[in-house]
Amino acid sequence: MGGKTIKGEISLRDIPFQFQSQYVWTIQLNGVKVDGGLKQLGLISEPTAIKEPWDFMFHLDDQHVGHDIHMYALRVEVLDGNVLIADADHRFSMARQGDAPTVQQLILQPQYI
Repeated sequence: MGGKTIKGEISLRDIPFQFQSQYVWTIQLNGVKVDGGLKQLGLISEPTAIKEPWDFMFHLDDQHVGHDIHMYALRVEVLDGNVLIADADHRFSMARQGDAPTVQQLILQPQYI
């Protein structure tokens, strides 16, 4: 039984405004199935004043990933209540078992100013 570690760094370089402490950010890690469906594998959600560098890490047990998963999808959102302030999406191939983790780079894009 093995596991995978997925690391990521999120850049704020394209954000033309200051993040505020009431904003809530979420990072969702999904497995993308062969049929295109998604299976949630991890979720991080916290209120914070976001500062660079902004990084995260998911540890996955191979047993919970599933054999029908062929790639990963990361979704980052920054919310002010129900308003989407900024987001980023990134899909990448699954690493073979035993591979060292790679660092996924995401760039937040402003959605509401």
